[in-house]
Amino acid sequence: MNGLSNTVSNRVQSGVNTGNSIMANGDTAVLADGSYKCSEGTCADSEIMLYTEDLNGEVKCVKDNASCVLDGENAIALMVVDGTGSATLILRALTFDNGNALFGGGAVISSNAIIDFELCIFSNNRATDLGLGGGAIFVSDSGTIIDFYGTSFNGNAADSGLGDDIYRHYGTITIHNTCPSPYSSNTPIQGKTRMRIV
Repeated sequence: MNGLSNTVSNRVQSGVNTGNSIMANGDTAVLADGSYKCSEGTCADSEIMLYTEDLNGEVKCVKDNASCVLDGENAIALMVVDGTGSATLILRALTFDNGNALFGGGAVISSNAIIDFELCIFSNNRATDLGLGGGAIFVSDSGTIIDFYGTSFNGNAADSGLGDDIYRHYGTITIHNTCPSPYSSNTPIQGKTRMRIV
């Protein structure tokens, strides 16, 4: 966990463990298979595992099977992305599991961030605030743009009933029916897709 926090977390704020900001903008950080838990190392603070500010590039699992698990142990938010500068932050093949926060148990994305989630899994995340939501993801700020490719949501909950998976306060969210490179689908899309954005 220490290596991940030192590489990715770069938020400079009183009370936040800034990490070593090893990942520069445009770089790629590759995670080894396994679970990453704050109980096993340093995190941004007592309520947030990873906290980035104006960071862009790519954070990905070594394998495209989402076997790199950010595990909040039902106690903390997994990731806060406060802007991405002028480029995109790609989060690929990561599992966001057991995050717990007032809103955005899996991730809070704001400040005009541009994010691509590719082949990710959001499972068992929870938002506890009764006025907000986003069990898995809370999105704010009108310039924030999020694209999802091959990402699944399972067992997330918002105590308020507002967006068990995603709560969009502001911003643009697009769920694509295509696979990220180098994958492609050979089965036509069937059935119906339903998304509730509150």
